[in-house]
Amino acid sequence: MVSRRRFINLGGQSLVALASSGLLVPKTASLSYAQNSAEKSQAPSTNVDVIIVGAGLSGLIAARTLRKAGKAVTVLEARTRVGGRMASTKTIEGGVIDFGGQWVGPTQTRFLALLDEFQIKRFDSHYEGKSVFIWNGKRTIANLAKDYDKSFLFFDPSQLPLLPSDLLAAKELNQKLMKIVAQVNREKPWLTPNAKALDSQTIQTWINQNSRSEIARFTIAWLTRQGGEGGFEPSEASLLHLAWKQAVSPQNEFPETWLIDGGAGQVAVRLAQELNDAIQLNAPVRWIEYGDKAVKVITKAGITYNAKSVIVAIPPPLRMGIEFSPPLPAQMSGLIQRGPMGSIIKAHAVYPNAFWRSQGLSGMAIGNLPLLEFTADSSPPSGKPGILTTFVSSNQAVSLGLLNADDRRQAIMRDFVKYWGPQAANPTNFYEANWPSEQWTRGAYTNFLTPGTWTSFGPAWREPVGPIFWAGTEVATRWPGYFDGAIRAGESAAQSALAL
Repeated sequence: MVSRRRFINLGGQSLVALASSGLLVPKTASLSYAQNSAEKSQAPSTNVDVIIVGAGLSGLIAARTLRKAGKAVTVLEARTRVGGRMASTKTIEGGVIDFGGQWVGPTQTRFLALLDEFQIKRFDSHYEGKSVFIWNGKRTIANLAKDYDKSFLFFDPSQLPLLPSDLLAAKELNQKLMKIVAQVNREKPWLTPNAKALDSQTIQTWINQNSRSEIARFTIAWLTRQGGEGGFEPSEASLLHLAWKQAVSPQNEFPETWLIDGGAGQVAVRLAQELNDAIQLNAPVRWIEYGDKAVKVITKAGITYNAKSVIVAIPPPLRMGIEFSPPLPAQMSGLIQRGPMGSIIKAHAVYPNAFWRSQGLSGMAIGNLPLLEFTADSSPPSGKPGILTTFVSSNQAVSLGLLNADDRRQAIMRDFVKYWGPQAANPTNFYEANWPSEQWTRGAYTNFLTPGTWTSFGPAWREPVGPIFWAGTEVATRWPGYFDGAIRAGESAAQSALAL
C-alpha cells in the first residue's frame, strides 16, 4: 500500500488516501459517515441492549436486524467510515471502483434480496468474446467453457495448447478433490469423515501426493490464491479447509455473475443512513468485560458502553487487539491464533474505454505470470470507462507490498501488458488496495485455517462466549468470504442476541 500520508502519483489513488478524503462513498450519497471522525457521545457511559463492534456489512446488518426487533443498539467502528471491505469511489466517465468485494452470484440470495430492497441494479459481468490464457510464457486466445464442470479453469480445454495427459491429470485431480468436498460437514467441518487426516495435511502435501503434473497442481493452487478462498498458498492451509470452502462457496455456482451498478460501497452507506446516530466512528474497542448477562465495552478514547450483549463483527485476527475480561476460552484463543487473514492486493487500471472488447476479448485472463494470475473486466455495460481488475495474492502480495508505490504499479502493469498488449500500458487512472496493510482489516478476502485447526479448535468457531456473539463473513456457514456470508453471519448473530 502507498504511504499512509500520500497519494500514488500519475493518477493513482490508494484506499487509505481515499478514506482520509471522504471519497469512499458515491458523491450522490451523504458523506457524513466518511467524514465524521469523532465519537458523538461525550457521556461517560451509554446503556443499550446490544453493542456491535465493527460497521462492516455484517455489523450493520446485525444492528439493522436488532433495531427492527425494537432493540437499542450502538455500533462502534474503528475507522472514520463504514463498510469495512465494502468500499467504492468514482473514477473517470462516471465509472465506479470497488476496493473490496464487487460481485454477486445467483445463489447469494441474502445479498440479492438486500440489493432488491434498496432498488440497486446489477448488470452482467462481461465474459463475451475470447479470453486469455498464459502458461509458461505462451499466450493463447480461447473461449470460456459453456459447462464449468467440463472446463479447465473456466476455459474450453480443447482450445488450450496443453498436452492431453496434462488435461487428464488436471481433471482427475479435481475429481479427487470434489469427492472430498462432497463429504464435508458444512456446519461442523471437524465432524467430516476422516477429518483428522484431512486436517493434518497441507493442501500442497495432498497435491504432491496425487499428481506429478505441473499444470494440474496449478489448478488447485489457483483456487487457494485466487478462487475466492482467501489469498493463501497451498502450503499454508489444511486440505480440510479447502474442501470446506469449496463445499460452502463453490466456484461452480458462479459467484462473479453480476456487478453492482454504482458500486458495492453504496450498500453500506444506505444501511448506515438508516442507523444514523447509532453509529460511532473513530471508536476502536480496546476492552470488553463480560458476565453472564451483561457486557461493558471501552473504546480507545476511554468511553464506556454498557449492554446486555455484544456482537463482535470484525475479522477474527483483529479480536486479538481487544482485551477480554475474563480472557476468552483457550479454544477460542487457539482458533484466532491459527486463523490468519489472506494476503490480497486488489488493483484496477482504468482506461477511457474497454479497448479489449473491440478486439473481441472478454477482459478475463488466467495465467502463471510473476504477479497476476487473474484479470477481469469491471467496466459498465457501455465499456466507458474500461476497467481491468486484478488481484495479487498470497506470497506475491507480500513481496509486492515491500516495494514503493511506483514500483508496485510498474510491476502490475508489466503483467497487464502481457495479458492485454501495449494498449494496457498507460491507464488514465490506477488504483490499488493493499488489504494486509489496512490497520482495521489486515487482509482479504477472508481468513484461513492452518493444518490441525479445524479438528482441534473448530468447535469454538461460532460458539458464543457468554453474552459475546460473533459476526463477520468469516463465521458464515454459507458463502464465507463474500458479502452474502457477511449478511448471513450478521443476521445469525442478531438472532442469537435476541434469544439471550
